[in-house]
Amino acid sequence: MKLLSYALILLLAMPTLANEMVLKARQTVDIYGSSTLEPNLADVDYQLSWKLSGVYTEAGCRPSHVQVSLSATVTEPLTWPQTPEWQNYRLALTGYERLVRERALLSAQWLEASLFHIAAQDTCQQLQEIADNVGYHQLNIARTLLRNFQQQNDYGRRLGLLRPTQQ
Repeated sequence: MKLLSYALILLLAMPTLANEMVLKARQTVDIYGSSTLEPNLADVDYQLSWKLSGVYTEAGCRPSHVQVSLSATVTEPLTWPQTPEWQNYRLALTGYERLVRERALLSAQWLEASLFHIAAQDTCQQLQEIADNVGYHQLNIARTLLRNFQQQNDYGRRLGLLRPTQQ
């Protein structure tokens, strides 16, 4: 099973017009990779990215815009064996990945809501730190949710994802 791999975090606080502070944060992490499948057969990797823009007001620095993106990279053969067993396997694989994708989308929604509802902070630096902590916490929840789903379903086998034997 792939572990969460953390990518580069970019945090900038820059002054704009009228002494307003704008905070921008971007984070990208891999939250799921179907590494239990043979890499030369099929693979799907999901990635969550988020951007947080904050604005400094009289109440302090608060989130003004949150954008969460979920992307998927799918790798699969151009052609599959044309037997009923392999066609059933491919259908089961598609169904299993749909269930995983639904959980990844749910995790993205939780991340967005959590970041947007951060209370105003005294400084934009504090907002940065809290956004980092909230983001990492939500991503750990996402990783746990997906890992538990995979384990409970024996990585798809309990849902009919049984690879045919090679002929």
